[in-house]
Amino acid sequence: MISRRSVLLGTTAAGMSAAGLAMSDRPARAQGAVGGWPTRPVRVVSPAGAAGPSQNFRLYAEQLRDRFGQTFVLENVPGGSGAIGAQQVLRSNDGHTLVMASNSAIVLAPLVIPNFPVHYTQFEPIALMLRFRFLLLVNHDLPVRSLAELVAYAKERPGKLNFGSPGVGTGGHLVTEVLVRRTGIKATHVPYKSTTQQMMETAQGTLQFTFDTIGNARPMVEAGKLIPLAVTGAQRAETAPDIPTLGELGYPDFENMFVTNGLLAPKGTSMPRSAMNALAAEIARLNSAGPVPERLKAQAYEIGMGTPADYAASLEADHKMWSAIVKETGIKVEL
Repeated sequence: MISRRSVLLGTTAAGMSAAGLAMSDRPARAQGAVGGWPTRPVRVVSPAGAAGPSQNFRLYAEQLRDRFGQTFVLENVPGGSGAIGAQQVLRSNDGHTLVMASNSAIVLAPLVIPNFPVHYTQFEPIALMLRFRFLLLVNHDLPVRSLAELVAYAKERPGKLNFGSPGVGTGGHLVTEVLVRRTGIKATHVPYKSTTQQMMETAQGTLQFTFDTIGNARPMVEAGKLIPLAVTGAQRAETAPDIPTLGELGYPDFENMFVTNGLLAPKGTSMPRSAMNALAAEIARLNSAGPVPERLKAQAYEIGMGTPADYAASLEADHKMWSAIVKETGIKVEL
């Protein structure tokens, strides 16, 4: 039986206050611009709502101000599956407007939404800040406690099980469609407008299984309403070490399925390359140790590391993977 305790690691750390973060013992950093940048406050657009992973940029803002001598302000501009906020950044190509975007918004959405106006190739990757996995969950009343048992149960009831997602063409939808194909089961997709609704319906039994994130699932797993079976990724999640990967269970096509969030500038920006590299290096330093990674891990995020080139390679790999999946499944958003 899969241990629920593994999903809950870090709950206490998640309660660490923002004040505690602000008062952390940070090493002194030289202040000032790099390559003449920045000369005024830096606007960081999140093309999503006021909740979600991009809000974690605020964990970095004070330290970045200390390093570069200007404030960094996160602004939420939701709508259009991320296109509205991302387009604002592209139009505000002033060297002081950046975007913290997910690969869902700039890689996956252009593949499934016809005439989507934004593409990851329009941006200069600066830093991969965090990422998170997809976690397979089942309703607690379902008589299965492993992926093998779920597959056997579903095959005995072809077409009788429902699975959910936060919308057609989302990562949660596509990862489940791949699982359905690889396992050979038949199930019905039920899209929702939010992961919250999707999770509630799974807990109540309208849905029998679904994918969400370790962090989102934590309260319902702790309450015994959802049972975790497997995660994406090549290795087990640090925050859920008792839960096997899909690869371990015989399904290797899920090793690179993550949602990533990173900082990008518009291509052709007037922001100097030296400043981009310095910003990337500072984010890497903040991610390496101390309160920022502690807070991120407490929310079941994995810490982004590497250079701007590494982040660019990650987006390229995501595009290749999701392109193949979209081609295989034929999933498109109908407008």
